[in-house]
Parts: sequence; C-alpha cells; structure tokens
Amino acid sequence: MQITVPHNVLDLAGYLHPNPNYFQTRQRLRYLAERYLAPNVLTDHLTDLPRQFTHPHQRRWETFDWSAIAVNQIVGLEPKLFTSMIAASAEVEAPIRAYAEITREYLQSVHPEMTRFVSGSYDEAGNLIEVGVWEKEERQHAPIFCKIYQQLVGEQLVPQTNSITELAPVRTPVEALYRHAVRRITTEWSAVSVYLWLMAHSTGALQQAIAQPLQDEVNHLAKFWGMTRWGFGDSMQRRLLTMATQAFNMFDHHQGDRTTSKTIVQLSNLQSGAELAYIFTRVLRQMCSWNAHLQPESLAGLFGRRPVLKSV
Repeated sequence: MQITVPHNVLDLAGYLHPNPNYFQTRQRLRYLAERYLAPNVLTDHLTDLPRQFTHPHQRRWETFDWSAIAVNQIVGLEPKLFTSMIAASAEVEAPIRAYAEITREYLQSVHPEMTRFVSGSYDEAGNLIEVGVWEKEERQHAPIFCKIYQQLVGEQLVPQTNSITELAPVRTPVEALYRHAVRRITTEWSAVSVYLWLMAHSTGALQQAIAQPLQDEVNHLAKFWGMTRWGFGDSMQRRLLTMATQAFNMFDHHQGDRTTSKTIVQLSNLQSGAELAYIFTRVLRQMCSWNAHLQPESLAGLFGRRPVLKSV
C-alpha cells in the first residue's frame, strides 16, 4: 500500500520508502536487526538476568499514541496480509500460562531461580503465588496485537486458542531439558523475526506499538540463549540443527491453529517469502556473532559454576 511521505524520512527501520522494492525492504530489515540485536543490547539483556533472580522487575514499555495507529501506516504490503500476520501473532502469544507451566516442569529441580523468573513462585501445595517476570511480560503481547488489529480493521479479534506442540520422547532427562531450552529459544527467535518484518512494513505509531513486544522478545531470546549456553556448553552446529528442526515442526503443527492461515498462504508471494527468509537468517546471524563472545569464564562470572549436566 503506497503512502505519501516526504523525501529522506527516517523511522525505527531507517529510511522510509513509500512503495519499497525487495532490496529497500531488506535494507530496513537489516537496519532493524542490527539495531535491536546489537551485541551490546543482547549483553545488557543477559547481564540483567542475575538481577532478575534477586530483584524481579518488568521491562518498561515506551509510550506511543494508540489513537494515531492507522491503516495508511502499513508500508509496501497489502493491508489484508499485514493484518493477517497481526492476528497470527496474537494467537501464538495467547497460551502463555501453559508455556510457563511446562517450563516449570523441566526447570524446577535444576535451576529454581530461572524457574521463578519464567514460571513464578509456588507454595508447597503447588499453587501459584506470584507470576514470573517472563510471563508478566509475555502476557501483554496478545492483547496489544488484538488492539492493533481492531485499530486497523475496525473489528474485534477473538484469537483462536493456540495448541502446544509436544516434544518427541528422548533417552535422558538431560536431553529432554536441552531440547526444551532450545524450544524456548526457537519460539523467541521466530517471534523476533516476524515482529521485525512487521516493523519493516510499518511506520509511525503502528511501528512503535509493534516495537514494544519486539523488545520483550529480544530480551527473552538473549536470556534463554545465554543461560542455555552456560548450562550445556553446546556447539553452535548442534543448536542450529535443533532449532531448525523444531521451527519446521512448530510451523507445520500450528497451521491448523490459525484463523487466518489460509489467507496468509493465499496472499503470500515470492517477495514476502524472501523477506521472511532473510530476516529469520539475519537474526540467527546476529545471535551467532554474539554467541562467540559468550565464553565460559564470562558466563561463570554471571551465573556461577555450571550445573552438573552432560554437555550436548
């Protein structure tokens, strides 16, 4: 959709082109990835984690004008496809309590502090006392995407319940824990990539609204990535292979969960597919580059001695 903008206007994604081609959109995607996943940004998110263990606190969202969000802030994309992706984002963010409970099952006997950050605090009977910071931040996302959808379409979105994919059985509890940790990384990677793509195709208050859950997801991606690196010392090859396998399985599974899945498939085209492939790859490139700086000594300085887990 073409919008009228002055020459050389900058927004959160760099230069704003009213009717961008593939290369211009790719330039915006790269700008966003390098901005929001810069090594110092990721490191700040990771070094915040020990403070979360002792003094839990939510990331503060930036303010923006909700009433200013309008369909003419969609850039270089048909509004129907854009709003379909907004709806899909709301649906995948919906079952946060279930995600937190599953993580608690895997983590509570291994790392109580991380369990509290993700899943919250419980009494001896297993009743929830306080919601975890991760869940508090994540459960804001579905409502904001529903509100964006309503602002753009003029209709209320009722998200379809997102089902939880189960991991295939493995031989050892350690392997199961590792695969669950990588599952959390994979879901955060997917969310970061899609939200960056939505930001590249938006501007103004619409773009600013999407930037809020995006920054939460980057924060969580850095924390899960760094903790998994500390806990397992896994190779980059093993992690990327596991992530790719899980991403494919989740995409295949969730097609039936999306109220707009048919619309997305029908309206998708070569350029949009190429853009999404590029940003998924670019986010991984940023993470792999940062991973090289996550040396055992620095991670031990943050989290102490590695738990007695077999390296993967």
